[in-house]
Amino acid sequence: MLLGKTKTVPHRVLRIVAATAGVTAAAVALAWAGGLVGMWDWPPVPSSGFGILCGVFGGLIIAFEMALVLRKQFRRYRLGRTRAWMRLHIWLGLLSLPVILMHGGFGFGGPLPAATMALFLLVIASGVWGLVMQQWLPQKLLADIPGETITSQIDRLGEYHADEATRVVTALTTVPPEAARDEPVIGGPLAVELERFRDAVLLPYLRTGRSSRSPLTAPAEAERQFARLREAVPPDARDDLDRLQELANLRRRWDAQANIYFWLHNWMLVHVPLSWAMFALMILHAVRALKYW
Repeated sequence: MLLGKTKTVPHRVLRIVAATAGVTAAAVALAWAGGLVGMWDWPPVPSSGFGILCGVFGGLIIAFEMALVLRKQFRRYRLGRTRAWMRLHIWLGLLSLPVILMHGGFGFGGPLPAATMALFLLVIASGVWGLVMQQWLPQKLLADIPGETITSQIDRLGEYHADEATRVVTALTTVPPEAARDEPVIGGPLAVELERFRDAVLLPYLRTGRSSRSPLTAPAEAERQFARLREAVPPDARDDLDRLQELANLRRRWDAQANIYFWLHNWMLVHVPLSWAMFALMILHAVRALKYW
């Protein structure tokens, strides 16, 4: 783990929260102590020497943080280990929080500084959220989703399982030419009901999962429907009903897997654009500050 090895997910999440609060409190306490002994003015003012120093230092940290994007574009040059870069990214990102807060005098200032500060706080919040997701969701994936598959292949596998379900039900309700029996395993109204269940409830769920709005998305309702069918069909067909239920359970687990992957990776769709927007406003803020300095 990027923040060290701990036994449980709550301990890792607690360590992230403690690191965020601890780095901020320690940096502010050191700066406050420096103000007490007369090293700089306290509380900080953005235009003071200490405020400008914090601004420059914080800007350099943010520029380094953004360099992680460039590093990904040049992976073939082996510019250090990814784990080392991520450790620096996390810890320097946490350090930038108190530095930028002190640069702003623990306020927002005018429109441009306020917009820059607001975006900066959102970037920090989204980064901490993403780090929490990376500690919790992989553990949940291992514990809750046995038989994990490739997420991009879920719908294709669903189609394959839908074909299998079609064959299973057809074999129960019809008599194949090569069969030794004269009548289907399931006939009459029960065969019609089973085929209706297959076509209207089971196949849409296997193909598209939760977006099908099938009642099988709910585990309790799925268990109830399969139990009702299992009681109605002859004993010879119950193993086939068990297989159909197994296919539905697999689709439910894969839907849960896709949901976990969404939360595990898609927070970057918030964090990265916010980071670039904040970085652009930071540069504009620095240029305007130099103009009036």
